[in-house]
Amino acid sequence: MTDKSRDLFSLADHGALFGILTSIAADGIIVIDENARILFYNDACRKLFQYTSDEVLSHNVNMLMPEPYRSEHDNYIARYRKTGDARIIGIGREVRGLRKDGSEFPMYLSVGEGVIADRRVFVGIVHDLTRIRTVEEHRAQSDRQLAQIVESSDDAIISKTLAGIVQTWNAGAERIFGYSPAEMIGRPISAIIPPERQEEEDAILERVRGGESILHYETTRIRKDGREIAISLSVSPVRDASGAVIGASKISRDVTERRRAEERENALQAELAHVARVSAVGQLSSALAHELNQPLTAIMNYVSAAKMRLSEGAQGQSDKTVTLLDRAIGQAERAGAIIQRLRAFLEKREPQRAGEELNTVLQEAIALGFVGSTDEGVKLVLDLAEDLPRVQVDKVQIQQVIVNLIRNATEAMRDSSVRELVISSYRAGPGLVEIAVADTGPGISDAIAAQLFEAFVTTKERGMGVGLSICRTIVEAHGGRISAAPNHPSGTVFKIQLPVNG
Repeated sequence: MTDKSRDLFSLADHGALFGILTSIAADGIIVIDENARILFYNDACRKLFQYTSDEVLSHNVNMLMPEPYRSEHDNYIARYRKTGDARIIGIGREVRGLRKDGSEFPMYLSVGEGVIADRRVFVGIVHDLTRIRTVEEHRAQSDRQLAQIVESSDDAIISKTLAGIVQTWNAGAERIFGYSPAEMIGRPISAIIPPERQEEEDAILERVRGGESILHYETTRIRKDGREIAISLSVSPVRDASGAVIGASKISRDVTERRRAEERENALQAELAHVARVSAVGQLSSALAHELNQPLTAIMNYVSAAKMRLSEGAQGQSDKTVTLLDRAIGQAERAGAIIQRLRAFLEKREPQRAGEELNTVLQEAIALGFVGSTDEGVKLVLDLAEDLPRVQVDKVQIQQVIVNLIRNATEAMRDSSVRELVISSYRAGPGLVEIAVADTGPGISDAIAAQLFEAFVTTKERGMGVGLSICRTIVEAHGGRISAAPNHPSGTVFKIQLPVNG
């Protein structure tokens, strides 16, 4: 301090300076004499204790203390005057204060000693801990509630170090895995992991070290009794105050019964689907008979023509006879394919899918769709894109869909002045191909269009309304979709989207 500043300070009003400092202080400041009488009490104290200065000055400071501090305070002062033993002077401690309304609050009290005008005084600094203790209590309450939730959870809630050592093990973990907390805390989590899945656990811990969470990962674990169970596992990193990952928190849910229920449900659905297929075949028996009758009739016609040529012994007709017999064989194979696929449709087995050339599948279906057709006035237009990717389909099932659409279209155009059937194939986007079957018939009413692919909905006088429903089932089973929209200027266009081979 320079001489000039010392001179200036010596001229300052020390009382005014003290008043300014105490008035702006956020903490309470109390000055008492050797007899514990209050000599000074700042505005912060007024807010803390609710008393005005006039109500406390010259009174014993213990009026601001609840029991047992009130009864003990005068003894502290007397003992200090007699022995010099300072219990709280110069060290500070947490105590409780008493407000005018009788309520108590936590506070931190620091006490210092000084001399003013040859009189020993004690200065107390009071810091209100109410907000801090409220936050701590809320945190403690939250911790207690969280602990209760963890302990009462049906799920296994486990924490472990990044080395896989179990740190906490709740009642749910004991119920699911059979081990008590005493048996698992401090042990490696590998005790409940099948040996063949240890690498899986190592990979999970590595992801957690990187700060990643794993949600609803389904795997298997081993109970204490050796039984393997299915669990759904969620793992999250545990961080310290600096944000560094120091461990992992795991929630495991036993999904063994859910898995069993799903298997039972799937088996039931498969059985219901089989019953539905059998029922559908029964409903479609007349249509199936018609489909089989067409190739069988063609076989009879081709064989009869070949026999006639052979009986006539015509010269140079052997090539035509062979052609007729080849056609008969082709029709027989077609009929056999229908019967084979009908058996596959009825049997409880997966469809037989293979990578197929879409245009080849279409051309064979078109040939089948027009076999025995009496609608010779229908103009067929093919617009088949080249170099389409192969599709993984059950060939005959997809052909049956196309045949059904062709026959529906030709029947719809029966009374139309323009009868044109356009069949197209093209790419419909990444990983998709599309087939379009467009007719020039009268179209479909809005009322029917809204439920066109539902069972027993039909526009035909004698139709059963199951054909398009089965078509949708087949297409969706292939991962595709079928839709219908108006064709312009008249008619309907059906579109089938199919995914290409992955």
